[in-house]
Formats: sequence, structure tokens, C-alpha cells
Amino acid sequence: METIKEVKTTTKINATKGELVNLINGLFSAQDLKGKKFGLVVSKNIATIQEALKDLADAGKPSDEFVKLAEEVNAIAEKNEEGAKDQIKKLEEDNQELVDARRKQMKDLEETMKETMDIELNVISESLLPENVTAKQITALIKIID
Repeated sequence: METIKEVKTTTKINATKGELVNLINGLFSAQDLKGKKFGLVVSKNIATIQEALKDLADAGKPSDEFVKLAEEVNAIAEKNEEGAKDQIKKLEEDNQELVDARRKQMKDLEETMKETMDIELNVISESLLPENVTAKQITALIKIID
């Protein structure tokens, strides 16, 4: 007895890495909507985009030293004591090389977000969209809705 396999519909998208970040955020926002087939398409697309963008996570990760400095700055800011701004300014001046390195890292990340790439994603057919999907979610996913 022969079984009929469901045809997978995919589409090739050319988008900036920034646009793909927006798309994955849209997929995350739709992740809790009900529907087995819809959920499979959403989950597969999330996995595909995460794999394609794994360099962004590495590129944006702050150094351990910068994380420690940021924690110190946050602790001072939370106390909201008089002179906190001066303390923070002094910390930043004392760690200028670290602060400059982080600024450069973030600038480089912004440039990386502008890079375009081709990616093959599963199409979400309109018939798969759950009844409770919102216009905001549809707008975020529009590139892969057919």
C-alpha cells in the first residue's frame, strides 16, 4: 500500500540579517498559537534562521570583562545615589579601552545586520494560519505566508 507524502513548500528569501532577526522574532511571537502543521512550520523556520544567524549571536556577545563592568555600572545606577553619574563616568574613563572595544563591536554588528543572504524557508499557507492569529503576527510573518 502506497502512502501519499505531503508536499513541502519552501521559498528562497533574500533578506538582510536584520530582516531575518525581525522574521525570527515574528516566528517567536506566533510560537504559542495552536495548530500542529502551523507549529511544525514555525518551529522548522525558527531552527533554520537560528542556524543561519548563529554568527550574530557570537558577534554580539560582550566580553566577560565588559559584562563585569556593566554589572558595576548597573549596581551604581540602581542605588540612585547622589554622585552616581560621576561614579559611572569615572568607571567608564578608567575602562575606556573596554568601552571603546564594545562600541566597535556593536558598530561592526550593525554592519553585519545589513549583509544580505539567501535562505530557504518553509512557507506558511493561509489555510494553516490559526483563527486567533493577530494582524501584528501576520505582518511579522508576511514574507513566508502564501
